[in-house]
Amino acid sequence: MSTPLQIITLLCAGYLAAGCVATSQSLEDGSVLLEAPERSSDHESTADIRPDRLLVWKTSLTIEVSNVSDGMRSAIATAEQFKGYVEQQSERGDESASVRLRVPSESLKSAVGALEGLGTVKYRRIAGEDVTERYIDTEARLKNKIELRDRLRQLLQKATDVKDVLAIETELNRVQSDIDAMEGKLKRLKSGVAYATIDLDLRREKILGPLGYVLKGLWWGVEKLFFIRS
Repeated sequence: MSTPLQIITLLCAGYLAAGCVATSQSLEDGSVLLEAPERSSDHESTADIRPDRLLVWKTSLTIEVSNVSDGMRSAIATAEQFKGYVEQQSERGDESASVRLRVPSESLKSAVGALEGLGTVKYRRIAGEDVTERYIDTEARLKNKIELRDRLRQLLQKATDVKDVLAIETELNRVQSDIDAMEGKLKRLKSGVAYATIDLDLRREKILGPLGYVLKGLWWGVEKLFFIRS
């Protein structure tokens, strides 16, 4: 007759094999789906992607504004307008500031458009990562771990030998730790899919002195002259 310790070994081997099968059926994680060039005026929409895929959207924006503090307040108000929130922010005096905003993924296009109205866009990048297979794989492995935990709990109730009890409790704690980690991963993936991330960098516009405006005007004239001759 098999002892509880032997049964634990067989159970773990069986569930490990099941986990390997689930993993082998999953595809590699998707990478960047979209990338907007600098100063691009096009706005990609998450609606263009198949709705049965789980996508994590991330946007990076660099905008020059006349007043950084006012720009920051407007950016936060914009996120709140789209039922989003501020995840983190930092300010470096009157020269620059950065903020990470989270907005519902379906509102990303509109939110980015509103933020670009704060000033002069110097850089914009929108990227979507397909996490569908990662989510399915983690969900399958979590299900296997939960089943293993339940079987271990049943074994623990039947165990009488102290050594077997300790072995089962040790394995049970390890499995529960794996379950907690997987549940946390699924929670983070769900949050990333539901709320897009916008990393906004605000910089104060450079103010030109009289000489600067003269040089700028001369450069503009040279550009026009070159364009006409070409």
